[in-house]
Parts: sequence; structure tokens; C-alpha cells
Amino acid sequence: MRVVACLVLLFGACVQAPPLEGPTPLALVGARLIDGTDAPPTHDAVVLIQGDRILAAGSRSAVRIPSNAETLDLAGKYILPGLIDLHVHYAPPAEQLPKILGAQLAFGVTAVRSVGTDDETRMEVLRQAGEGAFPAPEIWTSGLGFTAPGGHPLDQPAVYRPNAPDEARALVRELAAQQADFVKMWVDSKYGSLPKIPLLVREAIVDEAVEQVIPVVAHIFDEADVYHLGELGVTDFLHSVRDKEPMDRKFIDYALSKGIWFTPTLNVIESNWLFAENPGLLEGDKEAQAAMSPEALAQARDPEARRRKLEMAPLDILKPELGRSQRFVKQMHDAGVYIGLGSDSNGASIPAGWGTHNELRLLVEAGLTPQEAILAGTARAAMRLGVGAERGRLVPGYRADLLVLDADPLADIANSRSIARVMQGGHWVDREALLR
Repeated sequence: MRVVACLVLLFGACVQAPPLEGPTPLALVGARLIDGTDAPPTHDAVVLIQGDRILAAGSRSAVRIPSNAETLDLAGKYILPGLIDLHVHYAPPAEQLPKILGAQLAFGVTAVRSVGTDDETRMEVLRQAGEGAFPAPEIWTSGLGFTAPGGHPLDQPAVYRPNAPDEARALVRELAAQQADFVKMWVDSKYGSLPKIPLLVREAIVDEAVEQVIPVVAHIFDEADVYHLGELGVTDFLHSVRDKEPMDRKFIDYALSKGIWFTPTLNVIESNWLFAENPGLLEGDKEAQAAMSPEALAQARDPEARRRKLEMAPLDILKPELGRSQRFVKQMHDAGVYIGLGSDSNGASIPAGWGTHNELRLLVEAGLTPQEAILAGTARAAMRLGVGAERGRLVPGYRADLLVLDADPLADIANSRSIARVMQGGHWVDREALLR
């Protein structure tokens, strides 16, 4: 009886489903599937795709392949959802952005949030990307962000620096008219050296954003600002609390009660010294070079420029700050506070796409497992894009955004860079062309 049952199961697994109407289905067969959920990997999986959507994903015995499907044998490979980076900027000149965006996509970053530095010229380039003028991740943008007059970031002259609540409200309405996806605030005194957005101006920004139905994201440093902004309804925080360690039970309970998230951007802290101290990392990585502006690459290759960077950066503060931020990530994660992946890559000093993978490494170094880090950059990150994002997991009905890897990222997170193929919206990306 047991033998008969097994034969029935085997026979059933071999029977193909009837042909599907519409675009020719594609069946990715034989890989190990990391689907972006909490489930363990599926060995010898089938991912069935039609158009830009996942039709089915699971073990070979559970997914019936339509008779008209094209099949691709991926035995020995690993499939995971396309990566989502919740914190990027685009620093190079607008005319260079199509190349930078293409390289970012080639790194398997299929969706991003561009956080606060998109002026009208850059917004136009991002609009063209969204219309399919050139390959790029799907982009959610905040347009220009808000800070205090004379506040951080001083190197961004175009950002909004309102002096009064009414001015702040008008600027939020301007962003709404531009169809910005969210509002960004910088709330950081840079170790007490710069002014922060006054409380009444912050309150006006958040209140008007609620009126305009636009989410608010806040760059923070101090614990007190998390409490203040949390009471206003802000739950999405960039970076980590760095004026206190460890966080007390009151803070953890508050974060959990408010549904607060942190996107820690460990990568941007490390970028203050990583390439300057280790130039071989960049010289040996042609893909990273393709994801930088020519000017930034020349700077990174200049020994004198690297020397000046290390001299100017307060490494006695920044290196311990990375450790504090990683311990914060581990404490929050262990307490059940959600962590999202954001690299603060900019296509200049931090190669676009490369930084996303480096953030995965730093999250694992902080104490997350490789699967938890991947979740931070797939399903968890997708939750910050909105209810209808439908990405970040390889499950029926979701977008067919995925990476095919040559090596197991759960064994070593560095294997996230072993990219064999990238698919966005059901179409394979020409990585070779985009990384030239």
C-alpha cells in the first residue's frame, strides 16, 4: 500500500498541467529557493512565472509545470527575492544617473527608496526610469528632505530648510504636488555641532504629511527624538540611537508599542574609512567600479585623497560608533523590533548596489543570521514600501523580482555577490551590459 501511494505521488509530480493562456510561462527548475518568508529553504524547487508575476513557487513535487512552459534548469543554484534598499541617494550629476541606476539593478537591487536629495533635475531622471527609458530599480523618492537652517546635511544646499511651521507646511504640499512617495527629515545635531529642526516645525511637517497622506521617514541620532517623533506618529527611523547604550526596557517597550522600525545604515559609517584604508577592495572589484561616478572613482584611486579622507574623518569617534550601532541592531532585533536594510549608498563614495550587499554583511556581523539579514532586505523592507508593494517574497501573485546565485548565501552572506542572473518584473537583466 505504501509503495502504491509513493508511485501515485511520483506519477502526479511528473504530470504536466494544461497549457496556460497568455504570455509563455517560465519555470525555473532545480535550484534551492529562499523565498523571503521565515520558511526554511526549499530544495529542488520550481518557481513558475508568467508575465511579471509569480504563479507558484515550491518543491518540484508541489508545483505542476504547464505543458507550454519554457523551462530553465538551475540545479546547483540558489534563488532569492530581489533586494530592496530602503536608504539610497544619487550623488553623481544627473546625466550619469542612468548608468549608476543600471549598475545598481545589476547588483540585484530591484527596488529602492531615494531619501531626501532628489532635486527637480534628478526627479526627472527618476521619472524617466519609472517609465522604462532605461534599466533601473523601481524607485520610491521623497524628493527633497527637510532639515534646520544651518543643519545637517551641510553638503546638500538644495534641501528644504524652513524657518517656521507655515513654511514647512507649504513645502510638504509642494512635495505632494510632485507626487513624492514619502517625506524625509534629518533630525541630527552632528554631536551637538549643528542645529536640529525645531519641535514646532517638525510637528507641522508631520501634521501636514498626514493631511496629504504621505508617510514620514526620519534620520535620527538621539533617543529623545525617537520619543518626540514617535508621539507624532512617525514609526520609520533611519540610522540608530547613538547617544545611549544599551537601550533600556522602557525604550524597547515603547518601540514595540508604536510599531517602530529602524533602518540602521551601518554601511555609511564604515564608508568613512573602508576604501581609504583598503584601496585593494575597490581595485579588485570591477562591478563596484562600474557603480561609481568617474570622479568618485578617481578620488578613491588617489593616494593623497585617501590620506586626506582618513585625516579629516574623526575615526576615534566613527569606528566605535559602528560597534555601538551594530550592538543597537542586535538588541532591537532580539527584542522583536523590526530592522530594515538600507545602505545609504550614493553612487559616488559608496558604489550603488555594492553598498546593499555590504550592509547585508554588516547586519550579519552585528549578530543577525544570514536568513534574517536577507529578510531585512526583502520581505521586511517591502513592508516599508506600502501595502501594495507586492515584492520581497517569491510567493503567488507577487512580482517576479529575483536573484539567481551560484553559491549559498545562508552558508556565507558574502555569497549574495555570486550573482548569476537578475530578474526584474519577469524579465532577465543584461548584467554584463549594465556593468561595463
